[in-house]
Formats: sequence, structure tokens, C-alpha cells
Amino acid sequence: MADPTNSPELELLKKDVGDWDADVTVTPTPGAPPQVSRGRLSARLICADKWLVTDFKNHTTGFEGHGLYGYNAAAKRYVGTWVDDTRSNIYVAQGDWDAAAKTMTYHWTASMPGGRTMAWKETTQMVSQTEQIFRSRFSLPDGGEFEMMHVVYRKVS
Repeated sequence: MADPTNSPELELLKKDVGDWDADVTVTPTPGAPPQVSRGRLSARLICADKWLVTDFKNHTTGFEGHGLYGYNAAAKRYVGTWVDDTRSNIYVAQGDWDAAAKTMTYHWTASMPGGRTMAWKETTQMVSQTEQIFRSRFSLPDGGEFEMMHVVYRKVS
């Protein structure tokens, strides 16, 4: 039996390990002026390198969030969860890696107050071993997309 800790899917998680400076741009709603801030993401592997834990802190705004990411071998998809200090619910996602584009795409869903479900996608493009571009996009009623968040991550260690 193959060692699941050495699977190519789990090896992919290792690219995110380390400390990353973050230049963050948030546009709260379409047409609103963008808000620029800075932060840091720290990522480490746990549980025999099967899970990636991310801790994000925005130094400008004080925002704090935490993610847990891994690979579901049965579903053949990446999985993730996210919690932060602005909400009381947990976000859950399934993701896919596009090797040609060097991009991870997660599709998120969350239950919101009033029974509404919110869905969006996040992509992280690996520009190089030391730079990644993260985008959070929401679907618009006309079929287009609205980019709410754009982050450039640069690895510092």
C-alpha cells in the first residue's frame, strides 16, 4: 500500500508552508473604493503532513482568520475550512488544482442569517516559489463576477 503522506496531492500543500507578507486590497461592494492594508499569513503542516493550517493577521485592520486544508482522497478533491473574527459560522470548501495554470480554486459555501446560503470562489495562483496571488470572487446576477478581495503574498521564510 502506498504511503498517503507522500501523495502528489499532499505534496502540493507544502508549497504554502512558511510566513508570507500580504498586500491586501478589499472592495466591499461593486463600485466602492478599494481599501488597502497589509498582513501576514503563517502556514504549517500538521497530522503527519496531511493538513495545512493557516493563520492570517491583518496588521492594518486587526482582522484575524484561520484555515485548515487537506486532500479528500475518496472525493479526489481538496477540502478546506475557514473561520475568522468577523463571523460566527464556519466556511466549508472543495477545491481543485489546475497544474497548467498553477492555480488552486476553492468553491466555498456558508449558511448565513435568515437561512440564506452564500457561495463564492477563491483562487490562488502560484506566480513563483515566493509569490502567490489570491482572489476572492462573487457571482453577479448578470452572470459576471465581482472581485471582492485581491492579495499578493510574498514569502519571507
